[in-house]
Amino acid sequence: MCAHGNPQYCNKRHARGDGQLGTALCVSCYDYTGHILWHASVPELWRRFTVELPRALARLSLERTGAHRTAREVGRTVRVSYVKVSEWQRRGAIHLHAVVRLDGRDADGEVIDPPGWVAVPGLLAAAVKEAAAAVRVGCPWPDGRERIARWGGQVHVRAVTDPARTAAYLAKYATKTASDSVPGLPVRTFDRLTIDRLRRKGVSWHYLLLAGTCLRLAEAPECEGLRLADFVHTFGYRGHHASKSRLYSTTMRALGAARRAWRAEQRGADVWAAAGADVAVVGDWRLVGVGHARPGDALLAERMAREEEAYKRAVKVHDVRRLVEAVEETEW
Repeated sequence: MCAHGNPQYCNKRHARGDGQLGTALCVSCYDYTGHILWHASVPELWRRFTVELPRALARLSLERTGAHRTAREVGRTVRVSYVKVSEWQRRGAIHLHAVVRLDGRDADGEVIDPPGWVAVPGLLAAAVKEAAAAVRVGCPWPDGRERIARWGGQVHVRAVTDPARTAAYLAKYATKTASDSVPGLPVRTFDRLTIDRLRRKGVSWHYLLLAGTCLRLAEAPECEGLRLADFVHTFGYRGHHASKSRLYSTTMRALGAARRAWRAEQRGADVWAAAGADVAVVGDWRLVGVGHARPGDALLAERMAREEEAYKRAVKVHDVRRLVEAVEETEW
């Protein structure tokens, strides 16, 4: 039993749609503040992981191959790229799925076969684990409790042996949002009526407590830079559901060009000229001008922009306070 008289385990077998799945065994013991601050720290944790990975490769290359290499040298000869997606657990927490790959690069930055020392068995897997274990992010102290965000102990790394299966695996999560895994959670940010609507729909009290904690922390001065009020619908996580490094695989421009070429081949002509021979395709654009024709118009536009921004800030503060009051009045 915990200090509040609740059991610290559950020996019941729950069905897949049971509303108790993912809820806390003890509301007083569960660290709701830490849950929200962890979500707010995940984007920075991932950034630091990508910075630490070349350093881990440099350290491990000395152990595995006996040759000393600096992180800068690794960066000049090896290109680390990735694609990652976030998945939501039933308890309202996220974890990441990522594919990390190593390519060689020449003096001009072009992709080539990786150098021989990269092919040492288990080198990349060991570097991923070491980099994940090394990074830390300090969290704010809104309740006076010191917290450090880090990756958990369940870091599973395995080699990609079936690229097609891996791509399908990632695509499944890339199209999911928080509301797909957390039943009843809105897709977009909360408004003043969201809490009442979620209560009427019977959304889990655990999720409502997470949303209320996110709203309370949004008003704390220590959490001012985390933009929690804008990401209540993701419980403070402001990262992308799917992202990739700039040079991983292909680009959206290349995909668009391939799609247009394929459609043109299917139709036997340029798709933009398919409407008829009288259609003129304009492929050259130039900038005519930026700004306002008269100084008075510029001053008026600037004043209207300031007033609009002030109005939006006032409405947001009012909505957040209304949401906090609604959560505090809820009887669990």
